[in-house]
Amino acid sequence: MAKMLLYVANRFWLILTIYIISIFASAWLFSHFESKSYVDGLWWSVVTALTIGYGDLSPASIPGRITGVVFGHFWIFGIIPLIIGNIICRLLEDRDKFTHEEQEWQERTLKAIAQKLRIDCDEAPPDF
Repeated sequence: MAKMLLYVANRFWLILTIYIISIFASAWLFSHFESKSYVDGLWWSVVTALTIGYGDLSPASIPGRITGVVFGHFWIFGIIPLIIGNIICRLLEDRDKFTHEEQEWQERTLKAIAQKLRIDCDEAPPDF
């Protein structure tokens, strides 16, 4: 489960896809349970997902209210933290760090230079 969450959290396109699918699914469920148009369901879904909650459309039936509770919690405790985590990871990512291959190349190059200069790589570096 943790690997799956990590996989999703590192792919913004996947978070966005899950979010959009959940918007359309909840809109359909709302319009079905509340006997409203699909456009009304989309409006309710988006307003609920963004935690605005104007109150102009609200579920009155038990299945509609359960849909609202489930999707409201899903967006607040599922999607929003994934988006925030993804943004933070991108901000904290060190894009200047060396790859493993670059580090290996540097080590080989430094050893070759040390051999040409007849420097013993096993001795401790001098204190500066």
